[in-house]
Amino acid sequence: THLIPMVTDYGIPAHTASNMRAWFGLLSLAGILVAGPASDLIGDKIPIALTFLVRVFAFLLVIWFQNLFSFYIFALVFGFTFLVTAPLTPTLVGRLYGFSHVGVLSGFITTVHHFGGGVAAWGGGFLFDLTGSYRAVLVISAVMAAIAAVSTMLIRQRRETVS
Repeated sequence: THLIPMVTDYGIPAHTASNMRAWFGLLSLAGILVAGPASDLIGDKIPIALTFLVRVFAFLLVIWFQNLFSFYIFALVFGFTFLVTAPLTPTLVGRLYGFSHVGVLSGFITTVHHFGGGVAAWGGGFLFDLTGSYRAVLVISAVMAAIAAVSTMLIRQRRETVS
């Protein structure tokens, strides 16, 4: 939501920021195509946790460096991780709690996720209006991603056996 306004605040032209957003979207597809086979091999927990850990470093990159190169790296890396959790969460939930109620559980998780995303998008703009900077938003995002990575690693996932 805030990539283009954030990047243009640092003097990068809007058309360049829009290109970053386009690459962000394209890399989202690549992330899913990598995460699916990875989850088949090693389970869902590790790819989800790695997704959040990579995001921590992406946020830290743009906290420390605000230039064309760092914003492109951020867009590519965050884009790559952006949609990874969407297909892996229902399979993780199904493996943990059984697939008979995966629709209800995944629907609840998705609802909470999208509500949180809406609040975060609004909150990011609100904090920007208060502070004149995205720095606080990026720090909060890095902390939240770190919490998500640790929380995911604490999941006790049992490996399914195929009979």
